[in-house]
Amino acid sequence: MNTDFSIGTTELFYDLLDLTEQEQQIYLNELKSTSPSKYHQIIQLFRADKQSLHREQSWLNLFSHSANELVNETPIHQLCDQQIGKYRLTHPLGQGGMGVVYAGIRNDGTFEQAVAIKFLQPSLFPFSGKELIYREAQMLARLNHPYIAKVYDGGIHQDLYSYIVMEKVDGIDLQKYLAQHPLPLKQRVQLLIDICQAVHHAHQFQVIHADLKPENILIDVNIKPKLLDFNLGQRVKNSPDDQQNIVAFSRLFASPEQLEGEYLTSQSDIYSLGKLAEWLLLKNEKSPAADLALIIQRATQDQAEKRYSSAQALADDLRNILCKQPIEMRSHQKSYVAKRFLQRHPVSSCLAGISLCAVILFIHLLTKANQQLITEKAVAEDMVYEMTSLLYHGKGPENNALSMERMLELTRRRVLSNPDLPVELKQKMLLAMMTPQSQAKHN
Repeated sequence: MNTDFSIGTTELFYDLLDLTEQEQQIYLNELKSTSPSKYHQIIQLFRADKQSLHREQSWLNLFSHSANELVNETPIHQLCDQQIGKYRLTHPLGQGGMGVVYAGIRNDGTFEQAVAIKFLQPSLFPFSGKELIYREAQMLARLNHPYIAKVYDGGIHQDLYSYIVMEKVDGIDLQKYLAQHPLPLKQRVQLLIDICQAVHHAHQFQVIHADLKPENILIDVNIKPKLLDFNLGQRVKNSPDDQQNIVAFSRLFASPEQLEGEYLTSQSDIYSLGKLAEWLLLKNEKSPAADLALIIQRATQDQAEKRYSSAQALADDLRNILCKQPIEMRSHQKSYVAKRFLQRHPVSSCLAGISLCAVILFIHLLTKANQQLITEKAVAEDMVYEMTSLLYHGKGPENNALSMERMLELTRRRVLSNPDLPVELKQKMLLAMMTPQSQAKHN
């Protein structure tokens, strides 16, 4: 085959599509030996194109089957009042592209029990196989959490209709509930924490929901969630029957890897929880809290490894907001941590601040009083010195002895010339020394 491999990658790819399968293999082998870099680019485009064609053909076949059944009024919609195993169907609860959900009661003469029974469209069998319904029932039956609808049983009716028997939840879906009962932000955050805990429980049993959206979350009379419709038809890593998977999810809440048809891990549910948080917590908030925005930003990272490590870690950060604790991403910011502490303990923080101010004031007054004592001690020592000097000069022979007036005059001069004596003390001392002299003159 003579091919010019010097042309661009796009032209090489379109040339490849025009060839037969045998010619394509020869073409790729020649390209690999001639230009390995272009070979790797072309092979990725080629494989992606093959997967896209396979998915489109599968969905065309599925829609064709479903359309024919709807036109012919498929029997899956005519099961009311029928006995399915030990359960009797009463009325339909809901319907979607994957099947129909009926309300039912246990009718085997042992005890009464209200249940919900989900039937899959028989047209799904060419792609999912009847084993899918058994795998779904077995995996979900292992889950035991108050916020996950319990799975009781499963089977096949008349070798045609696969079904799962589940807990019947009295409630409405999250979107309708919020439209009828607007909740404050704190209550919505708590609701999301409950949902995260349910998803984390499922992840511990290697079960991925893969279709988290408001329509798959029922809210009961106690404002508690119930997760429904785990989409086990997704491409999950280590799945034993990957070739039979069915793609069904909401694009508004699906992760990038889910939109690309890649294998899913628990990180895909983390992304969906982040989108659910954005819808639930920020939709009607005029000025959303910065911490909430950071949590949602981390949960909805395009790269899975940059998201929260688990649904429990996401729930913990949401709980930190309710408890005014630092969120994980800002726990290293000292000012932020201190602010959160003050928000958690406003009364005790205020009392501690008042006590601290009182202690500082007491120390200040004590220091000032101590300084005054030191000053007064120095003044007293100066006065003692002055009096000692005066008495010393007053001694001697009688004719040399200083008169009282002379001694008082010397004392006044010393008092006035002493810079260490406070002005108030000088005034008092001068007044005291003038009093005897005035009295003597008066006499």
